[in-house]
Amino acid sequence: FERHRWASRHSESTMATVFPSNQGIVVGGGLAGVSAANQLLECGGRVVLVDKSSFCGGNSTKATSGINGSATKAQKAAGIDDSVELFTNDTLKGGAKKPEVVKVLCGNSG
Repeated sequence: FERHRWASRHSESTMATVFPSNQGIVVGGGLAGVSAANQLLECGGRVVLVDKSSFCGGNSTKATSGINGSATKAQKAAGIDDSVELFTNDTLKGGAKKPEVVKVLCGNSG
C-alpha cells in the first residue's frame, strides 16, 4: 500500500511494480553479474542476464594476471600459507584508500 501511495504522488512515468522474489534481472555480464546470476540459479530462482556487449566478461576479461584472493581452496590444496591479514596489508600497500572496504573485500575473497 505504501509503495502504491508513493507512486501515485510521483510523475506518471514512475511505475510501482511488485517483482517476484524468486526472479531477478542482472545488468552486466562481468564477474560480479555472472556471479549474481549464478547465485540466483543455485537458489532455485529464474534470472535474466543483460549485458551491453555481445559477449559476457566485462572488465573481468582484462584481468589477465588473475583475480586476487586469500586463503583460497586452491592455495590450501597447493600448500600455500596465506591469510586475510596478508592480503589486507598487501592491498593497503598497493594504494587502496578505504581500509573499511579493503577489510570486507579481503575478508570475503577466499
